[in-house]
Order: sequence, then C-alpha cells, then structure tokens
Amino acid sequence: MTVNGGAARDLMRNLPSIAERFEVRFACLNLLDSQRQALLSRGIQILEPFYQWQPKGGLVNEITSGQERSAAAAWKEHESALAAIEWADAIHLTGGNGSMEFPAFVPIDKPLHLHFLESKPGIHDEVSHLNPDGSGGWRPWLMHLLQSRQRARIERSFRGFAENQGWSVSANSEFSSGNLHRIYGIKGGVLYPSVDLTEFSREPSHGERVAFDSLGMGEVGSYAVTVGRLSRFKGIFEAVDHLVGSGLDLVVIGGGKESENAALRAYGDEVGVGVKVLSGIDSESMRSVMRNSAAVIGLAHGEAFGLTPIEAMAVGVPPVFVDEGGYTETIVDQLNGRLVERGDIEAWRRALEQARDPGTRERWARNGLTRIEELGLTPESHADRLHSIINGEV
Repeated sequence: MTVNGGAARDLMRNLPSIAERFEVRFACLNLLDSQRQALLSRGIQILEPFYQWQPKGGLVNEITSGQERSAAAAWKEHESALAAIEWADAIHLTGGNGSMEFPAFVPIDKPLHLHFLESKPGIHDEVSHLNPDGSGGWRPWLMHLLQSRQRARIERSFRGFAENQGWSVSANSEFSSGNLHRIYGIKGGVLYPSVDLTEFSREPSHGERVAFDSLGMGEVGSYAVTVGRLSRFKGIFEAVDHLVGSGLDLVVIGGGKESENAALRAYGDEVGVGVKVLSGIDSESMRSVMRNSAAVIGLAHGEAFGLTPIEAMAVGVPPVFVDEGGYTETIVDQLNGRLVERGDIEAWRRALEQARDPGTRERWARNGLTRIEELGLTPESHADRLHSIINGEV
C-alpha cells in the first residue's frame, strides 16, 4: 500500500462501497498514515502488522526471491490477518507486492477471489528491465536467466487458482485477462477498476486554484500531463519524444529519483520540450494539474488497465494514449479521446491539436462520462459486481 500506485488508489476508492455490502476487515502488510486515517474515518477495521513490511528490490533479491520470501514471513507473523482467515466467509485478495504469498495460508475449502492486476514487472516481460531512456537492451536476457527461481515461485503461487474450483480470479481488464490465461493458464472474468466522480469531479474544488498556483504551473493549456513512475514500462521518456513539435511542455506526476528526474529534464531540453516533475502531490493538486492541461497522455507498454484515462474523462480533459493494452477498452478513438500509434509523431501532433480545440474537448468530455457509465467504472458498480462474484452469480 505504501507505494500508493494505481492499485492502492483503486482499492482505497472501492473499499467504502465494498464495506456497504460486506462486513469487511482489511488486512495489509504496510499502510500510509493518510490511508489509515481515510479507512478509519469510514469505519473500516484495519489489520496491519506491528512492524510494517518493506519490500526490497535489487539484483540479489531478484535472484533469490528475497521479496517473496520476506512477504511470506511477514504474513506468517501477521496474527490478526491469520485470525481473519478463519473468521471470514470469503476472502477478496488484490494483487500486488507481497499479495501472492497470502494464498498459502488460506485453507482450500475457504472461498478466495483474486483481483489480478498484472504480472510482476520484469518476470514475463522485457521492457521493465530497460533503463528509462530505453537503453540497456542487453539486460533482459540476463535477468530472465537469473530470475528463473523467482519466476517459478511466482507461477507456483497461482497454481491453487487453477486447481481449486472454490477459488476464482477476475482480471482488471480483458487485456489483463488474456495475459492471465497466456502466462498462468487460468481463465478468469473481468472486474474493472473505478474512478470516484466525487473526487474527480467535473467542477473544480475551492482549493484547486491555490494548489495550481503554488506548484508554479504557469499558463493554462501550455502542457500535457503523464502519470507514472520514471521507467521504460511507463514510457515517460517516450512521452517527451511524442511532444516534439507540438508546442507543449510535459508535466510528469510521479517521476523517480532526483538524478533520474534531472536526466529526464535534460533530455527534454535537448529535444525542445520543457519537463516538470511533480512527486508526492495530493489528489487535489493532481486534479488541478490535469484539469488545466491541454491533454493527459500515456505511452506505457502493455498497461493492464490504466486509471489515468478514466480520471481524465471524469475531470473533462482529453485523454490521448497509445493504442495498446487496457487503454483500448476505455478510450474509443475520436469519440472520447484519441488512441494513437506509438512512434507516429505526426499523428500525435494532430491528435494534440484536436485536444486543444474547444468544441472537440467539450464533445470528448461529454462522451467520457457516458463511457464511464457504460462500463460501470464507479466504486458502487465495482462493489456490486464483486458481491455477485463472491455469491457465485457471475
């Protein structure tokens, strides 16, 4: 939870609605203070360990499955979580760091539902091993060789869902469901993430203007926004490339280490695209930056679902994304945004011109809300579908 990425944000949005349909106890291995306060304010019981689990990366951990083994040890010592397994009528598990070590503690006759988000980066893909700028092409083959032990352990953790009829899996998109079957041989349903239309409201909040000014954003509509950590998987350097000639700067919500952010800014200077990196900002600040942008863009490689497009739709800002992965399930090209081929810089320039046209923005914004409703991308719909899954109705 402390990474506070898309999975954690989605879970925080959905838990209050889930708690209206179930008696919920929320078990985790780590938690931010802000998350804890938000859940407690909604009356949700939290089960967390006395010592917060800290996932560790690095080459040694990749080779020895160190992160997975430490997560297994943390769950084993998490007495309140183990007691909740016995108490619960059913368990809903959200995939993420440390999650797939949890099923080993669940009896085979206890109903267990997994919300599969994506495979662990780098285990079954190559792009996650590249440097953010795309260099390091020698690394994937070596890492895949070194990760054989870790990969076997991860694949083994899914075996119970393939063998136990009382356990089920829902992916977070049709694209992700295809990966689940391709990699693990499991056929699962789909449980879409959500966007909270009261949080990402069409109308700006009172504090957004103050937040926007305090961040020193400059002129409204002079930049595009992309969201994500600084990695090749998220395509942040590629976002810079695809803004060349558009007249727009790039604002990155997320980023990486300061040295990495500096390298990104320097690259932007080389190609004529100003880059600003905003790390650790709150939801109100994020909304203000998105709302006042020309477009929200994304060039991630094989994104399982992607919360950013539907957050942009909710706010009423044009989403312009690469035509790959889960993006293609929420964006209908030319109806509520644009899906554009990676590497077609001229097509991206034209799409970004469209995004700045007032009439087009208004039409896409209107259709964006319709798309959210059509797909049921709200916490209430998410909880309704989960209730049906747990009760064997779908």
